[in-house]
Amino acid sequence: MKNRISLSITYVVLGVLLTLIPTVIFPVCVSEKKMSCFYTGRAEVGLGLLIIILGIAYILFKSSELRAGISISVLGISALVALFPLKITGLCKMSDMACRIGTLPGLVVISIIIAAVSLVNFIFLILLKKDKSNETA
Repeated sequence: MKNRISLSITYVVLGVLLTLIPTVIFPVCVSEKKMSCFYTGRAEVGLGLLIIILGIAYILFKSSELRAGISISVLGISALVALFPLKITGLCKMSDMACRIGTLPGLVVISIIIAAVSLVNFIFLILLKKDKSNETA
């Protein structure tokens, strides 16, 4: 139970951080023309909201298989968090723009943190399931 609550809160906090990075903490470039960094910021907000929803769903399920599935989903989303600014939509081309200086490193770091948390939790849930199956045998 403690793992469910703490990891649910962790996912929600990481999702909130992800939505705040391109909008408040390290905002993407502000321009009248919609540049690629604008669309990257919007995509990251969507991914952050998705992680928040999965974090809330994580606390609702008691099954370790479902929680492991949520962790794998969050792991996949963390890959998208890094891929949007790096390859999919990209950022501004100039290296001295605000999106390159602040937003890109912020998104890469939060992506690594999200991936690490979800991978460790997935491994923990798989090992926990193996321990429970060994006890019943």
